[in-house]
Amino acid sequence: MNEFSFIKWIRGDQKKDKNVIIGIGDDCASIRINDDNVFLVTTDMLVEGTHFDLKKSTLGEIGSKSIACSISDIAAMGCSAKYAVVSICFPHETKTKFARELYRGIKKMADAFNIKIIGGDIVSSKKTVVINVTMYGRNEGLKPVSRSGAKVDDVIMVTGELGGSILGKHTTFNPRLKEGLLLNKKFNINSMIDISDGLTADLGHILEESGVGAVLYEDEVPISADAKRLARKTGLSALHHALHDGEDYELLFTLSDKESKKLLASRSFPARLSKIGHINKSKGIKIQDTVGKLKRIKSIGYNHFK
Repeated sequence: MNEFSFIKWIRGDQKKDKNVIIGIGDDCASIRINDDNVFLVTTDMLVEGTHFDLKKSTLGEIGSKSIACSISDIAAMGCSAKYAVVSICFPHETKTKFARELYRGIKKMADAFNIKIIGGDIVSSKKTVVINVTMYGRNEGLKPVSRSGAKVDDVIMVTGELGGSILGKHTTFNPRLKEGLLLNKKFNINSMIDISDGLTADLGHILEESGVGAVLYEDEVPISADAKRLARKTGLSALHHALHDGEDYELLFTLSDKESKKLLASRSFPARLSKIGHINKSKGIKIQDTVGKLKRIKSIGYNHFK
């Protein structure tokens, strides 16, 4: 099965609802409450062995990650996260100490962003830990930023550094909620997504939803120290890891050249910013090397069924 084809099939089976502003196919759904107020809803499920390893991460880190993923989805819409519903599946033999330590990780991250946990469910299984978080946000009078607004000649930008998250960042990251809200309040952002599947994969989602293409600048992609460390182990280039590794949870967004210059001139933005490419009319993604040569690259990223 192909994950994204299945989602597209589900999406095509939905009836239109005038109160659903943004539906299936974005980081969050957006539901109109009245003329000015919009609720955002997102959900993420983390499964032991796929999203975390109990032997490599602490229970606190795993709990933190489980809710941080959903906070990151709200950040990608440029809105505020407010409430969460948390459901956990524990193995039959789970000790109370284990459960409490996991929950404390969830609560610590929620408290850091002033998010209230308002409900959930606890069930058991033979041996697998599964955590599902449903997050609710508010638009704070702003228009949520979707994936579908990228325009030809937009600049492509990203926060932070990319690649090598498997070495630790994927369970210890802080979601860019403050940054997403600031971008939406102070600048005209045309499209945005958080990088969970990988830079090229998530850029591909923006391109598909917007009906455009992109050129990335090889020498401008911000490569993390972990990507360079991982490259020495895998034999792949550090650039490959920055382009294709998942779970960076940085913000990838597009905006006009004028707005990008305004943003880069801002001295108060709380994260590193990089201008990594531009949007064009052609389909797909090309990368421009240091001498200006272009080559097409595939939107490789994490897929649950490969």
